[in-house]
This record gives sequence, C-alpha cells and structure tokens, in this order.
Amino acid sequence: MTARRFWLSVAAIWAITSVLLVVITWSAVVAWRFPDPDDQMRLLQVRDWLAGQSWFDLTQHRLNDPVGVPMHWSRVVDLPIAAVIVTLRPLLGQLLAEHVALVVVPLLTLGVVMALVAAIARRMLANDGAALMAVCITPLGVEVLHQLRPMRIDHHGWQMATALLAAYALVGTPTRKAGLLTGAAIAVWLSISLEGLPMIAAILALVSLKWAVTPASRALLTATVAATSLGAVFIFLVSHPASAWLVSPCDAVSPVYLAMLMAAAAGTIALTALPIRTIVGRLVGLAGVGLAALAPLPLLAPQCAAGPFGQLDPLVHHYWYMNVAEGLPLWDQAPSVIVNTIALPLLGLAGAMLAVRTSAGEERARWITLSFLLVAATAAAIFVQRSGGVANLLAIAGVVHLLHPLLLKARAIDSLPKRLVATLGVFAAAAPGAVFHVSSTALAPDPRVATVHRAMGCLDANDMQALHALPRGNVLAPLDISPTILLLTPHDAVASGHHRGATAMHDVIAAFVGSEDQAHAIIRRRRIDYVAFCPGLPEIMIYEGESPIGFLARLDAGRTPAWLTPMALPGSPAKVWRVR
Repeated sequence: MTARRFWLSVAAIWAITSVLLVVITWSAVVAWRFPDPDDQMRLLQVRDWLAGQSWFDLTQHRLNDPVGVPMHWSRVVDLPIAAVIVTLRPLLGQLLAEHVALVVVPLLTLGVVMALVAAIARRMLANDGAALMAVCITPLGVEVLHQLRPMRIDHHGWQMATALLAAYALVGTPTRKAGLLTGAAIAVWLSISLEGLPMIAAILALVSLKWAVTPASRALLTATVAATSLGAVFIFLVSHPASAWLVSPCDAVSPVYLAMLMAAAAGTIALTALPIRTIVGRLVGLAGVGLAALAPLPLLAPQCAAGPFGQLDPLVHHYWYMNVAEGLPLWDQAPSVIVNTIALPLLGLAGAMLAVRTSAGEERARWITLSFLLVAATAAAIFVQRSGGVANLLAIAGVVHLLHPLLLKARAIDSLPKRLVATLGVFAAAAPGAVFHVSSTALAPDPRVATVHRAMGCLDANDMQALHALPRGNVLAPLDISPTILLLTPHDAVASGHHRGATAMHDVIAAFVGSEDQAHAIIRRRRIDYVAFCPGLPEIMIYEGESPIGFLARLDAGRTPAWLTPMALPGSPAKVWRVR
C-alpha cells in the first residue's frame, strides 16, 4: 500500500467515525448538554477572552463575587476553540459558531490522535493493514472515546495527543530530531496540565536510561531536556503576565517548576559531556542531577512539596476532592470503570511482551521502549483513573500485534456468516471495556443511572430557559451546576468545582450540608438572590446522604424556610427559590 493510499484510508476511517459520533451524540449537541462541567468552563473561558478579557486574565469573574476565581488552566487549549469560533462567527453568529466548535474541535483532536496511533502502529508493526486495524480500534476504547467525543472540549484530548507524539518520537531512531520532538511534546503537555507529570517523569527517565545504557543516545537525551525546558519557558512567557514570575502556584507550570526543569537540563547536558565509562557511573550521575534539580522546590515553593491539593480545605477535600472519581485510584472505582481503564492496557502489555521476545535488533529496541511507556502509563492509571486514556492508546500497537494474525485467519474463512462472526469476535477482543459495559448494562441495569439521566435534564439549554427568564442575580447552586448557570443564563454563581475557589467552595458545601441558620448566614453574607439545584444529581445525593437533616435535604423534602420563596419553573426539573 502506498503512503498516500494509507493516509487516505486513515482519513476515511476518521471521517466515518466522526459522522457516527455526531449521530450518536446529536441529542446532547442540540440540547447543549456537556459531558463534564469543565467543558462548560472551558467554553466560558474562551467566550470571555473573545469578548475582551485579557489573554493573560484567566479569572472567572462571575464566580465568588466580587473577587472571582483565578483558573489554573492554559490558554493553549483555548486556541483551537477560539480559532473555529472567530472563523465562523461572521457567517453564523456567536452562539452557532460556538456550537460548531463544540463538535469540530473534539473531532479534530480525535483525528490527530488517530493519525498518531496510525504512525506509531506503522512504525512498530511494519504492516499497513495492521496499522489500519489499530486506527479502527482507537475509537472503540471507552476511556478514549469519553475524552474525544463532541462537546468534550476540555484539555484531556490534547494531553493524549502530546503523549502519543512523544511516544512516536521515542519509538524511532534515537536522534537529536527525535529528542527535539519529544521535548516539544512534553513542553506543550506540561503547559496544558500538570496531570501528565508521572508520565513525563517516565519519559525523561526513559531517555536518561537509553543514554546510560548506550552513550550514543546522548543527542536524544540532551535534545529532549533542552527542548522540554526551553519550550516550557517559552510557553510560560507568552501566556503569563510579568507579575506571574513573582509567584509559584503548585497546580500549574510556574517559576519553581521552570527552575527545576532548567536545573535538570543544565545538569544533564553537563553530565553527558563528561567521559564516564561505566553504566553505573552514568546512573549515579543522573541520580545526582535529579536530586540537584529538586533544590528549587524547598527554596522557592516549599508548600508545593505536598502537591497541588495538599492545603485544601478539609470540608472541600471530603465532599468534593474525594468524590472526583477520575482523580481516584482504580480500587475506588466501579467494576465497569476498572475494566474500561485497565483491560486494554493489560492486553497491550501481553502483545508488547510477546513482540519483545520474538523480535531482534532495532525492532526489539522499539518494542522495549513502547513497553516501558505502557507499563508507566498503566501504573499511572491504576493510581489515578483519568490517566487511563493514555494507557489505552499506548496499548493499541501491542493489542494489534496479538490480534492481527487472528483477524487474517478470520477473514480467510470461506463461510460468510462464520467469517463475520469471527471478525466481530476479534474486534470485540480489542474492545473489552465496551463489551463489558454493554453486557453488564443489559444484564444488570443500575436504576441509579436512570435517576441521574433524568436529573441531567436540569443541565439542558431548554430547562435553563426558565432560570434565564428570572431577573439577574447571584445564585447559590451545587458546584457541578454552577458552570451551566454561567454558560446558559446571565446569573452569577458562588463557586464551581475548581479548587482555586476553595473558600467559595467551602461556603457552598457548608450551606448545603449545614443547618438552615448556617445556610442563612452564608446566604446573607454573600448577598445571594436565588438558591437552585437539580434533584437526583450525584453531588446532591452526596450532600443528602451525609447530611440527611441539612439545609439541602430539608429543601428537597419540601421544608422551605420563611426567608425563601419557591419559584415556579414550568417544565423544568430544577428547583429554585428566591431569597427574601
């Protein structure tokens, strides 16, 4: 197969997948129903920027009146969303241009991810048919598809893309060009979010080990660390005001982390220039550089040693942080989530290990590299579930190495019915998470899911019209509902589920789980005009379950205090009260 025909085939698979995803998610697209509140906040961030808010100002000013909430997000992810909106706004108007961006940007991200999977599989398997099978498998992963479907515009999809770009560079020849590409991918990844730190550390450890074992890989190592540090500094400079150099927040790239990167890069480049003749000597030198690179942490930001959430308010930590499922380890997840997250990586590891055993030379070195990355990604996913998307994508080449021979045998069966069943069986084996999800849902449906789906109607554009019609005010609402209120109504809100607004988050939680008197005091202090929530949503059930006689539970049971007036919202499941 020619290269042109191969990439046209990849594009065709992506186009068919995109059409199917639009059809499947059409009802959510039309209703402005987002997969996650972070997607709504991302669109708000872009909307505010295009409306005149400074490029450097990431504050959400309609939260936590009067000071707002400074977001820890990156402008890097805003760029493609803004580009689509600005391009289409003259033709379609602001709202419709936003609507198109909500569909186009995730699908473009999916296209980038599928292209990188194709490139990695082609390099690893040296078989265009097998590489196309890898492309077909990509959207079958539940964890992958969750982050790359229409309306999902938050940063996770781009993190997957940068991880794959680094992996593609590393499974090639260990040259300076590969190092520059790896470092550039890491720099962008870091600038998007610090969530990728465990995998980034694994990548830097990998290129360091390559040099320790094979000094000829010096160009790969030095180019990687140089491109990582300089790239991160450049992105920081162009996306932060000068005043940002004076502080070091722990939840995003900041001066302390940049100083650590620069120290690591300078130390590594100096070390590799020394005539160290033994592997042990090189490993000891690398360990010394690593320890030296930690020096800026206690000097510039000792508080960051506890991590970005180390100083979180105890009430917020208990009710919010410990209930953010994607941030919890696998042993705290539902069985379906465990299977969706870990099944494909384990299958991919089996395939990669088999490839290591049966290959030699450069091919074997490539499989060892990919296996190292997949082990690291799988371990990261076990401890933090949201890392599962990267692990699933890195597993695909190993999965295809196992299953492509079976696919060839299935396609060689003479009987058409048997050939179809066998072919479907092979692809089912490549999508264990999806198969488990569908079968478990069919055999043992969870009644709580229907309750949550009914409550999700609260978050639709149609149901928000009733709240939109009320005079503008400040709304006390659960954390997960506030982004919907900001996006679809003119109202302000107290807090959303974003930790830099921890003081406001504390007040929201304290009001809902506390007594009526405690809630009233918070509402008066914050000059609240409305109280609103959607019965049946997970956050509501958490508050009511832990505080069955609290303010929110009593409201939901119809016990309205004298200082609240119920507001009629015809056709909406939302409950709203006006503060007298």
